[in-house]
Amino acid sequence: MKRNILSSLYLALTCVASLTFAACGSDEEETPGAPKIEIDDANIEGDELCVEADITAPGLTKSIVIEITDKRNSRVKASMSVTDKKYIGVRNIDDFHVHVQIAGCDVVVGDQLNLAVTDALGQATLTQKSITQEEDEDGHENN
Repeated sequence: MKRNILSSLYLALTCVASLTFAACGSDEEETPGAPKIEIDDANIEGDELCVEADITAPGLTKSIVIEITDKRNSRVKASMSVTDKKYIGVRNIDDFHVHVQIAGCDVVVGDQLNLAVTDALGQATLTQKSITQEEDEDGHENN
């Protein structure tokens, strides 16, 4: 009799334990990865810097910040926070395209564009690209 009670108790505990372990593994949500940035262009066009990129953000974008620094990345020459609703609060941005005013900022070819994207989960990515001169339709740099 004692043996049947202990066997039943053991069987009940085994069932409870197996249900507990089975329930824990499948309920966890995966955290999406940090945003990915591919800068296509960072060209000086007169008094503006034209920035074109593709941004893949598994989580909604919370902020996009552009900084232009000298070649050594030691001095910020210009900065801009992007607030356009077509870029903030979305998952992926194909053809991100903004113009940063650089008149009087002493931005020159070879300076660095720093593009930082932060998602709603606080995951951030920073990508850099060297600034170039705008090319004309024939592929030649404009001077």
